[in-house]
Amino acid sequence: MFKRLATTDFQLKIVLLYGFFSAAIITPFAVYRFLTGATAVGILDTCIVTIITGIIVYGWKFGKTERTGQVLVVVGGFGALMSSEMLGVVGLFWMYVAIVANFFLTKNLRFATIFTIFIMILLAVTGKSFADAAQMWSFLATGFLLALLSFIIAQQYSQQRQRLEHLAMVDPLTGAFNRRVMEQELHMAIEEHARKSTPMAVILMDIDHFKQVNDLYGHDKGDFVLSSFADSIKQNTRQNDRFFRYGGEEFLMLVKNAKPEEAAAIAEKIRHTTEYSTKPGMDKVTVSLGIASIMHGESCEHWVARADAAMYRAKQLGRNRVEL
Repeated sequence: MFKRLATTDFQLKIVLLYGFFSAAIITPFAVYRFLTGATAVGILDTCIVTIITGIIVYGWKFGKTERTGQVLVVVGGFGALMSSEMLGVVGLFWMYVAIVANFFLTKNLRFATIFTIFIMILLAVTGKSFADAAQMWSFLATGFLLALLSFIIAQQYSQQRQRLEHLAMVDPLTGAFNRRVMEQELHMAIEEHARKSTPMAVILMDIDHFKQVNDLYGHDKGDFVLSSFADSIKQNTRQNDRFFRYGGEEFLMLVKNAKPEEAAAIAEKIRHTTEYSTKPGMDKVTVSLGIASIMHGESCEHWVARADAAMYRAKQLGRNRVEL
């Protein structure tokens, strides 16, 4: 179980762990309520534990992160509300937990915010949880401040995580996806081809005489050539195709739902655009390209190796050309 949890989506891991420990902590309270004669509250706690257990099993089995998290938000909020109504001030402690949890169990901060405000308004309208108005306003003030702080932290956490995920996926110089993402995408393409027989192709491209560019003009110009080439590719290819930096001056494009002739047309467009794009103070830059359409049952390594062999033929035959 814990081994699988270690490889689970990060957000789902938070949701599942919170749900598991919530159920584990509330269960003794349910037992205590029954033993002390507070049957109604015991039934409430039992229902909450049962629903939480069911939803974390659902999340574990189907991996529905957002749906699982939002259900836990609703269950936790209404559970805390009802506990507060039935137990008074003692039940309000659970509301503080629910307020904080709301902003970390779902990525939809608008949903978390609206639901939190709604629950706190309900709590104030019913008024059964408070001994007097001063107690109510003190709780609402501290509750809203806690909600505001939770919102700010959750928002900053989300933005920072997005930045880190972007850095982990993208080559910083060219903006192309990196090789780790490429391997994942190629495996998914092979799986899609196996299921649906969707035509797929890879185009492996290598900038011609790139070492001479670095030697003649310096590494800054070499970096400029790489980034300009990548920008040109992204601007002149189809939106659903995926572009990766394979290594050094080599790039790879995954061309989805394309027959060999369509992939060849895309590769020729890349070759032509590269040859006739201007680089201030430099000779023209060209690129050699090799294409390999996917074959049933082959591995990623074999697929890319066939594209590499085609690209090597393009180099041998004079460069600045496309080979299948």
